[in-house]
Amino acid sequence: MIAKKRTLKVPAAKVWQALTDKDQMKQWYFDIHDFTLQQGAVFNFYEPGDAREFHHRCQIKEIITEKKISYTWTHPSHSKGESMVTWMLKEENGSTEVTLQHEGTENFADAGQAFAPENYQIGWEGIMFRLKNYINGLRRHTYQVEIKAPAKKVWNVLWGKETYPRWTSVFSEGSYMKGNLEQGSRIHFLTPDGNGMYADVIFLTPKSYVLFQHVGEVRSFVELPKDDETEKWSGAFESYMLNEEDGKTILTAEVDLTPEDANFFNEHFPKSLLIIKDLAE
Repeated sequence: MIAKKRTLKVPAAKVWQALTDKDQMKQWYFDIHDFTLQQGAVFNFYEPGDAREFHHRCQIKEIITEKKISYTWTHPSHSKGESMVTWMLKEENGSTEVTLQHEGTENFADAGQAFAPENYQIGWEGIMFRLKNYINGLRRHTYQVEIKAPAKKVWNVLWGKETYPRWTSVFSEGSYMKGNLEQGSRIHFLTPDGNGMYADVIFLTPKSYVLFQHVGEVRSFVELPKDDETEKWSGAFESYMLNEEDGKTILTAEVDLTPEDANFFNEHFPKSLLIIKDLAE
């Protein structure tokens, strides 16, 4: 059984709304058009994106308002197996302990390696971080541009030693990236004076997709331990997806941002994408 726990510094009622309101669920969980908070209700959803891959079908088995919700979890397009997902909330002194349990992932062995239990472990860890980020006020912002160049060239512009500082100069002049772009590695995003942020590479498909998870701050080239202020955004995700078709590439960037940072990024990120476009074309 997979089990994840996290304590959030908000009442259980706020977490419950995030878990059961489909408009809020869309922000951090999945886009579930037919979700109804009713015992016996069936709902369906797919992996994020327009491809509608990996059909999920669930049925709600138990509801205890602001304390527990359980539902089956199946993949009818890939497996005959069934599992059970349970969210449990326990409030104490204004904070809420959130427990996620997923039982029966071994029942999807007939679906192949993509449905291995270790992949669910990784997936649920990310989802728990997204819930925490959402509760703390972070929201996902999406930026996109069409580039008349193959994905390989766009990828090289994004992460090339000479080109990365050029498109990130709109955020901070002279910024650069230190570390190896490999899944599981740690990256430092730095200014010339050695200040910035450190992040982990969670997923990587070269020339197609990369997902970073920001962890903490760097000062004078040294990683700082997390404090109360850092904890508000630690765990935020930043991703870059490249979809190539007919020699053109759609570059989509998604960034989790605090309300304080949103205006700055909304102004500057489109400018950075235009620089990437010019460099690649």
